[in-house]
Amino acid sequence: MTMEVQGLESTLKALQQIQPEVKKQFFADAKQIVRPAIDEAKNAYQTDYLSGMSRAWAPGGRPLFPWSQPKASKGVAVSTSLSKKQDAVLTIVQKDAAAAIFDMAGRKTSNPLGNALNAFQTPSRVMWRSYEQHAGDIEAEMSKSVDEVMGRISAITKLVIL
Repeated sequence: MTMEVQGLESTLKALQQIQPEVKKQFFADAKQIVRPAIDEAKNAYQTDYLSGMSRAWAPGGRPLFPWSQPKASKGVAVSTSLSKKQDAVLTIVQKDAAAAIFDMAGRKTSNPLGNALNAFQTPSRVMWRSYEQHAGDIEAEMSKSVDEVMGRISAITKLVIL
């Protein structure tokens, strides 16, 4: 479930030029609005899931494991972007590779790791479930925040036209 607001990206870009502090405040408010989902995701990671996850695994030289609950919790963050390449202005992301693999293993195709982790929950095991727990509150608060920003840009536009 995602909330899409037409024109938000261009509005925030305009605010960057006219009143950069309003754009900064919008992102700060947005991060506070999604804080309950982030906190829940951080607290949902357990110390140990499968014994093999505690061993190092680096396919192609890129270390993906060992599993570390503190690193998994620390990897949950909010990403903001006004780039046209991004689909969203605000995204909750998991930056830890092991936690991302744990969260999504077995979602697209059946594999031994995903099948073993399905004993805990089916994919998405943490991130999406954490968002869904708070989706109604987040969307209501974000809607208020977006309306406030749109109102400010509208007021600025009226002043410039006059």
